[in-house]
Amino acid sequence: MKLTYWLLPIILIASIVFVSGCIRELPTGHAVKGPEVVYETGPAIQTYFCIKDNCEQKLVALIENSTNVDCAIYNMDLSSVKSALKEKNYRLVVDVGEKDKFAGLEYVTQGGDGLMHNKFCIFDNQTVFTGSFNPTQKQNTVDDNNIVIIDSKYLAENYEDEFNELYYRQVSGPPTKYPKIIYNGELIENYFCPEDHCADHLIEALNSSNSEIKFMTFSFTYAAIGDLLLAKNVPVQGIFDKQQAGSNYSQFHKLNGTLDVRLDGGKGLLHHKVFIIDRKIVATGSFNPTKSGDTKNDENLLIIHSPEIAEKYLAEFENLWNESS
Repeated sequence: MKLTYWLLPIILIASIVFVSGCIRELPTGHAVKGPEVVYETGPAIQTYFCIKDNCEQKLVALIENSTNVDCAIYNMDLSSVKSALKEKNYRLVVDVGEKDKFAGLEYVTQGGDGLMHNKFCIFDNQTVFTGSFNPTQKQNTVDDNNIVIIDSKYLAENYEDEFNELYYRQVSGPPTKYPKIIYNGELIENYFCPEDHCADHLIEALNSSNSEIKFMTFSFTYAAIGDLLLAKNVPVQGIFDKQQAGSNYSQFHKLNGTLDVRLDGGKGLLHHKVFIIDRKIVATGSFNPTKSGDTKNDENLLIIHSPEIAEKYLAEFENLWNESS
């Protein structure tokens, strides 16, 4: 009996080592939950920029290669996307004020005091498509937008929970289940407005900057974020959509003359909702830095900690910067 008790610690240690070794050897795509974050490996994150990358084709291909599709989309008029959805087992949530744009499709409406302003889809409970792109002809060929495609079960579960909350018209749900995911060794933060207080998380990311901040935004009226940029002791460059910058509430008026900001020079809208921090963090999604976006609208926000992804967004920023004035 004494020998058995003496062996127990050795057996326990050996078991821990064995299990740890198995975890390190998990196949690609297997997810492991930790105490505060979850860990996952998978294909590289895909990022595209409309106009040049033809976001319509990317979305249609994702639909065609899937069986089950759930989408929460603010606005849509592309017949190719509608046709692709009709061939699948799909569910759709749209903003009540934009429902006429979805003629020929079955859908549930959302919105009231705020907008159902999301532009995301989940494919086969595995892949998430999001960003600033509404699937319309103008957004695909004239306006400046971005999309992100991530093959993550944890992220898909977050977005599926949000979708179901909208689809079944539930009152704003609990905070996001997996707000921090280590994906291929890099942090992805995921939040939904209004329940997750998106502005707080964006402000936290901006406060972490110690070298530079660049942004390209459609509507930017959130005064606290404008004040933060003025107070940060780092170089700041920003591009505002020229139409939205004319608003009395636009932070362009406050920042112009003190920070290096410009109005976009494109033919259409600068529809991005993007901040690039220290060349290694990107905030994107449907969330415009506005009070309504934070407290009334249904929105989603990704904060991706990846120098590689940041480099792609920086290239888009530089292209638009050179066209701006």
